[in-house]
Amino acid sequence: MDARIAEGSDWIKIVYDAGDTYGMELPTLDRATLRAAIEAAHRRGRLAVVHIGDVPSARAAIEAGADALVHLSVDGEVDADFARLAAERRAFVIPTLSVLGSIAGTGGGAGLADDPRLAPYLLPSRAQGLAMGFPKRPGAPATSYAAAEAAVRRLKAAGVPILAGTDAPNPGTAYGIAMHREVELLVRAGLTPAEALAAATSVPARAFRLGDRGRIAPGMRADLLLVEGDPTRDITATRAIAGVWKDGVPIDRAGFARRVAAVHEAQRRAAAGVQAGVVSDFEGGAIAASLGSWMPSADVMAGGTSTGQVKVEAPGAGGSGYALSVTGTITATLPYAWYGAMWSPGAEPMTPVDLAARPGFAFRARGDGRVYRAMVFARGKGMMPLTRTFTAGPEWAEVSFSWADFGIDGSDVMALVLAGGPEPGAFGFRIDDLRLR
Repeated sequence: MDARIAEGSDWIKIVYDAGDTYGMELPTLDRATLRAAIEAAHRRGRLAVVHIGDVPSARAAIEAGADALVHLSVDGEVDADFARLAAERRAFVIPTLSVLGSIAGTGGGAGLADDPRLAPYLLPSRAQGLAMGFPKRPGAPATSYAAAEAAVRRLKAAGVPILAGTDAPNPGTAYGIAMHREVELLVRAGLTPAEALAAATSVPARAFRLGDRGRIAPGMRADLLLVEGDPTRDITATRAIAGVWKDGVPIDRAGFARRVAAVHEAQRRAAAGVQAGVVSDFEGGAIAASLGSWMPSADVMAGGTSTGQVKVEAPGAGGSGYALSVTGTITATLPYAWYGAMWSPGAEPMTPVDLAARPGFAFRARGDGRVYRAMVFARGKGMMPLTRTFTAGPEWAEVSFSWADFGIDGSDVMALVLAGGPEPGAFGFRIDDLRLR
């Protein structure tokens, strides 16, 4: 707890979720540790906000003294006694109905992308996030979005403060835009439009002890959203944005819309570039691609400590000038540790592109004789990589894969990672002439 506060945490989030609702087995705290963590936060003057995934965990968190619940659940309904308990303990709840709808299969925020009031400001990667759903895992229990909606009604009736939150960027959401969907869902769950607006503004400010924002009043931060229409009558009027100010500074929305349009145009050109086939031969002496872009990819994003370097070096394959060099050290912090180079075919990293016109990809490889991984990300498969291996020996050799090798058809490829690991130790390999077959 002291370490988190030393890092700058203004409040403490505690995860109390074994994954049962999602058909997963996740390591979590026992009840005694949950209570101890909440008490430790309170002794240090911090709020203890608890992530839960099912109804029993929600009750356990409130009984342990949690100041708030992050998420409600789709595994069953909460009863009136639970709502009274939450009210007595003066807890607040952030239902994240957008995500719960996605988990329950009722659809996320895909419809937001079709709203002409929002579409000009929506990057392709954000539209992708809105369209995604949570995968249904074998053995997962039945879920009910209606249960979450009923819980909001019960909690509101008991006087429990309800806060708007989206849990972006989980499937079915995207930063910013998903809030329009969240307040709409809160209204459907029984809040008035004015209450839903407060759930996104003044109520969170009060709950998280932020006295300088959340209301339009003298002395408050001028974080303002000006809309056409009256959202206290029609909550979807929040989408008809006329202007935005952050701390009193107007945001150039027209300029942002132009940048979004440029990204969409680049995406269209990328799709056309599939026909050319050649992605990178590195003969310009730089990390460049005719389609999409390259960047390093490291396990630090998952809590690992592997390190490395991605750069262009001479010579290349077949007497050519340059190749892409990937070197580094894999540590044993994670069982799936990696460091490598990631190629994203889209105008933005991890934006899906239809590459099905080509049956797969190929490249030349050379290295230290170790086995390496080719990891493909496809939107339809979620964020888990589809993995095959190749050997980079002392001589340049052709490596070729079909999309079928990864169990996909190539219609929604988000990225290809060529990486070392998970075996710990130093490694080094080069690749050249990446192309779509």
